[in-house]
Amino acid sequence: MRSLVVVCACLVLVGGAPARAAARLPQPGQTADVFTYAAPNGRVVRLNYLLFLPRGYGAGEARLPLLVFLHGSREAGRDINRLRRAILPQLVEANPDFPFIVLSPQSPSATYGWYPSLKAIHALIDEIEARYAVDPARIYLTGLSMGGFGAWALALERPGRFAAIAPVVGGYFYNPRQLCALKGTPIWVFGARRDRNVPLRESERVVKALQACGAAPRFTVFEDADHDQGWLRAYTETGLFDWLAAQRLGQPLSPQTQSSPAESLFATGTQ
Repeated sequence: MRSLVVVCACLVLVGGAPARAAARLPQPGQTADVFTYAAPNGRVVRLNYLLFLPRGYGAGEARLPLLVFLHGSREAGRDINRLRRAILPQLVEANPDFPFIVLSPQSPSATYGWYPSLKAIHALIDEIEARYAVDPARIYLTGLSMGGFGAWALALERPGRFAAIAPVVGGYFYNPRQLCALKGTPIWVFGARRDRNVPLRESERVVKALQACGAAPRFTVFEDADHDQGWLRAYTETGLFDWLAAQRLGQPLSPQTQSSPAESLFATGTQ
């Protein structure tokens, strides 16, 4: 009887153990998720986010560039559907072959902008790097309006992390000389002459500060555009994504990467 019990126990441990489900492979397309970050001071930050994987992701061993997008104030909050209406989530939904992994976090509130979430976003980027086939030399950052302000602040949290940054119709709240920490990073700044939400002088201020410390950021001004027209044109008419894809960490800055004078664009003009 004792031997029978032992045999039965072995069957439970070996033959009767429930089979583990096979690991689910990441699916191409854009999906929503939630990331929880516990700060050293005990504060907990919960971030909704959208993650886009291009069609064919996982078919080979190639690592892909990661583009981090910070939205404007209209998409802040807890409703992920508001984030889906932002320009970059819409662009990738319409183009499943968009050649980047795209991470779009959602700011829980517009009251303090992106500033309370900066460390949480870097932790989220760490998580995405660990879980997906991200090329660490090709991580890019862009943001519009409130997200343009946030892009400067996020880049300053960890200078040297991003291979290039592109703040669009934004600015920087604090002393712009702090931005000199980014002078070795390829930067493309966009502003709109008729912008009444974030006046063009905000972009001019940060560009002048960077130039004063020896940087030569690329600067495009849409002469006949307001705020919304400015960010729409930046993401749809300028070749920004091709420019981002050409940048890599450790790559020397080139004349094609940077440009000191402002490039002025009219609706009928070409760059």
